[in-house]
Amino acid sequence: GSGGAFCSMNTLPNLLVCNPDLEQKPFMIDVQDLPGGAAGSGRVTLEDNYASSGGGALFVKCIIPGGSTKVMGGATPVGDGFYPAAGFARFAFSGNTAGYGSNTATLPQELVLHEPDTVQFEYRPGEPITTKLHISDSFGQQVKMDGTDRLPVTVSARICIGSCESMVAGQGEVFNSANEIDSDGLCDVGVQNKVLVWPASQSTVSKRAVRTYQPLLTLQHAVSAPLQGVTMDPVQLNISRLPCNDDEQFLQASASATGVCEACLEAEYIIDPDQSQCLECPTGGICNGSTVQDFLLETQDDGSKLNLTILWEIIPFNVVASDTEEDRARLIECPAGYLLVRGDPLNDLRPQDDQCAKCPATYYSTRIASWNEIGQPLVDWKLADALTGDKCEDCEPGAVCTGGRSVEPKPGFYSGAPAAARRRVLHNRTRPESSRWEPEPHSNIDVGVFGWWSTGALWESSSAVRGRAGRKNGRRAAAAAGTVQVFRCPADACLGNGQCADGRTGPVCGLCKQGYAMAQERCEPCAEDVGTTIALGAIVGLVVVSVGYYMAAWRVFFTSTLHERNLEEKKRIAEGGEEEEDHRFILVKLCESRGWETLAKRISVYHRWFILNTKTLRGMAGGNEAKKDNLPIQGLMKILIGFYQVLSSFMTTFPIKWPEEQENAMKFTKILAFDVVAVPGPSCVVAQFSYQQKLLMYTMVPPAALIALVCPLMLCMVLGHFRHGGWKKHDRYEAVYANTWQMSVFFLFLYYPTVSVASLKSFSCQELGAEGNLLQADFSVACPIDNPLSFLFIYSAIVTVLYPIGIPVGLYFAMRSYGIPQMAAAQRRQAISASLISTFKRHTSSSEMEHLSNYLGQGPGDDAKSQAKFKKRCRMLFKNMDEDGSRTLSAEEIAHQLAKLDMAKIEIRALEKMMMTYDTDLTGELSMEEFEPMMADLLATSSKFDGLETWDQVAVNETQMRLLFSHDWMQQEEAYHRLQTKMVREGEKQQLVDKIGVEIQKSRQTMHDKALEADSLSKSVLRNRLLFLADQLINKGIISVPQLSWDGSGGEKEDLARLHVGFLFKNYEVTKWQFEILEMWRKLLTTSVLVFFYKGSILQLAGGFFLMFFFLVLTMRMRPF
Repeated sequence: GSGGAFCSMNTLPNLLVCNPDLEQKPFMIDVQDLPGGAAGSGRVTLEDNYASSGGGALFVKCIIPGGSTKVMGGATPVGDGFYPAAGFARFAFSGNTAGYGSNTATLPQELVLHEPDTVQFEYRPGEPITTKLHISDSFGQQVKMDGTDRLPVTVSARICIGSCESMVAGQGEVFNSANEIDSDGLCDVGVQNKVLVWPASQSTVSKRAVRTYQPLLTLQHAVSAPLQGVTMDPVQLNISRLPCNDDEQFLQASASATGVCEACLEAEYIIDPDQSQCLECPTGGICNGSTVQDFLLETQDDGSKLNLTILWEIIPFNVVASDTEEDRARLIECPAGYLLVRGDPLNDLRPQDDQCAKCPATYYSTRIASWNEIGQPLVDWKLADALTGDKCEDCEPGAVCTGGRSVEPKPGFYSGAPAAARRRVLHNRTRPESSRWEPEPHSNIDVGVFGWWSTGALWESSSAVRGRAGRKNGRRAAAAAGTVQVFRCPADACLGNGQCADGRTGPVCGLCKQGYAMAQERCEPCAEDVGTTIALGAIVGLVVVSVGYYMAAWRVFFTSTLHERNLEEKKRIAEGGEEEEDHRFILVKLCESRGWETLAKRISVYHRWFILNTKTLRGMAGGNEAKKDNLPIQGLMKILIGFYQVLSSFMTTFPIKWPEEQENAMKFTKILAFDVVAVPGPSCVVAQFSYQQKLLMYTMVPPAALIALVCPLMLCMVLGHFRHGGWKKHDRYEAVYANTWQMSVFFLFLYYPTVSVASLKSFSCQELGAEGNLLQADFSVACPIDNPLSFLFIYSAIVTVLYPIGIPVGLYFAMRSYGIPQMAAAQRRQAISASLISTFKRHTSSSEMEHLSNYLGQGPGDDAKSQAKFKKRCRMLFKNMDEDGSRTLSAEEIAHQLAKLDMAKIEIRALEKMMMTYDTDLTGELSMEEFEPMMADLLATSSKFDGLETWDQVAVNETQMRLLFSHDWMQQEEAYHRLQTKMVREGEKQQLVDKIGVEIQKSRQTMHDKALEADSLSKSVLRNRLLFLADQLINKGIISVPQLSWDGSGGEKEDLARLHVGFLFKNYEVTKWQFEILEMWRKLLTTSVLVFFYKGSILQLAGGFFLMFFFLVLTMRMRPF
């Protein structure tokens, strides 16, 4: 309690104010009244007293004491430690303790500010309230409890608009919180982090939001309840508002609510902390929570940061969504190498999207992008548009642009100041085809070691701009000024330092000098005496062509082939003629005539060895088709030729540096495509021809060659008409006709890649800026595409349709005219039929059972007499095989009987498999009642097929088709029987065995339903359904069809097709007869079409690799051979 020695209570009536009596007697104590006080000296000592609350020695239970009590309560002992210093009644204190007032104390009197000099009267909204308070007694002592005990009251903190005492309930109060008093009696409001909220209201003035703040607020602190009966007055402070910091915003829940100052994020900025909100930092800005910085950081190649100056301005911005106006930071200038991206205010695009967009890689800009520049040439409304580099300068292929303002030339390339403005518009002027290119002098030309050529020319006006820059929307002639054009050179054409390779000249060094000729995209030197070269080339060409023409076209007219002689010999023998007897080797006969017997024998041995080991090759040479199939030399030859035809085109398709050995191989393999002009030597002969003349020469060869090949046939027909009475009566007509077909097809096969390349070259051009759009096959010719009405364009379009597209289509229809698809389909149907029948016989019987059924003889007929005979034979056979007399037959007993019937190889498992279906009692042996239906079924099925039926026979036999259609190809019933037998033998529950029996019945019912369905179908429908079923069985792997070959099974029609157009299909599997057409399309894509896509780039190489890989996978998938 209070008052460790004395506790006095003397108050006014109904009040806790001290009675005036305390003014005379301190603490209402009279010393002389104490024991011994009268006889003593008038001094009292109070020591070692304790009170848990107030007054360790003396406590007066009232407030505001006066007189001697007040003086004594606040006095400090003097002199010898007694109070007062003189007088009769004197007190001494020693060792007294209490919660407050170790010697003297009163009741708590009032709530007061703790350290008033530190009280804060100005607050920034959102700052914590820092007021500290305590309760003091009448002696000014801080009231508390002893130890860790706390006073049983709290102190409130209220913020009011005006006086808190006069406010209406629920109105005017801004903030209210309760704060505890600690064990030292101190109430520190700031410890609880109670922040100050400030009321404000918003209004709109001229579309702008204006915030008005309450100027002063009242901060009142009051004790929550009377303490020891004393009610204390509250403490009130008038506080004013400080503005928010530069990096803060005033945040309130609504337009009329209270708010606090809240710090903006580092990625935000604010314009007026008291009036505006934190704004999202523009994408292109660097913010510190207060402002948008006037620089951007650019990362350098070494990782360091470079400060680049940018400019922002604060301007009004209309927010369409709220129809208000706010100030925003807007970008007005970006450094060189950047585009200014700024939303269009008319379209209400977000200001925070403003940024400086660096020109992407492969583009550059050397100008400052300014919002205020006339026309805003370097300003984009959308980032996506800026990132396309549309308004930046294109980085030419001969330079490296990493983005921004960086333009670094590649080693050996020129990117300095261009020459004076000049240009030559090649495509707008006429150059005679016969004239040779005379290179004009270029200034500031630099050619890179990687094969690039620079003109250094300028555009004169925006209307004259060509190339990519001229085709872009919004591209300006001013931006184009000073741009260096760099173009790709043909492979090995440019050496660098403005020099062309030996023998080259002209634009991009793409033409050959006098004395050189273009061969496989390379300028090859010609002999000094061009006339001699031409004469020699003409003579050699005439001889080669004449010999080749005779061998290909006329030889068959004058002489019979070895194939024909073999046929005549066979015919003579078949008609009864005698075959020549002496087939000995001529050297053997010569040695024997001279008497050299020993030598003759040795030669004979070697000759026989040679005959034996070259049988296949000699059979092929003699026209033996069977032996040709053993070694398909023609198919191998086609693969080899096709490979080298594609390989020879790589030098023109992929302009890269090839190894010298590879280049030489590519050059000479052009002969396999009949492109002898591209071979060094003959190319010098045609070097003086114009491109148009060369195109005519290449494209006139096919009709000329075909006409030449047809000439022997025409002569043969004419002679037959006049000498033998009919156009086809000449004895060599058939041989010549077949040879014409063979040679024509073979020629088109060889020449197809060459004529396709020649036809499509006219559409492969290269844009060379000031030089114009030139033909890559001849850089002295303007691109025909620019002039669709020119002869070159029209003729090239015609031959493109006629050759690259027309030849494969024509050969395809030629094969169709000979019925190749129908014969292929017939062979496949025959193979399917054979596979179905063999699988059916394997499922329904075995060789053992068929042997047994053959011994039994004829099956039961429809009449009772034949059925009775069949039963009698079955009983006799059953009795003979029942060796143990058990009246049941096991598989071993049947096998023993078959062995007696001279069957060499007997498989017990096959017998058990057949018996399982009829073993209804699951004993593993057959009774007479089970044996008889098995033999009846065997005789019924075995008599339906002999295994030699053709599809044509099956297709008209409804009984056979129904059997095949309704057969249990999945062998479900057999599987169920096998499982049921196993379960019986292992002693499974009868319920499970019966369940399997139900499944067997279901399987039989399914087969029965299929049989009924087959009976209801017409013959044609049943035939189609059977073929469809066969395809399903092939896909499931139940039946298989072997790879088919053209073996002559198609009869004379097949022989005729193989003789005439067999070059196209006979080396492929029957169902892949059209694969040669696919091969021609592959050649077209790889030799001609690929050159149009990304020429000279890695993408073209990747595309070529992908194309090759695709056809490789396709060939492996189709397996056509």
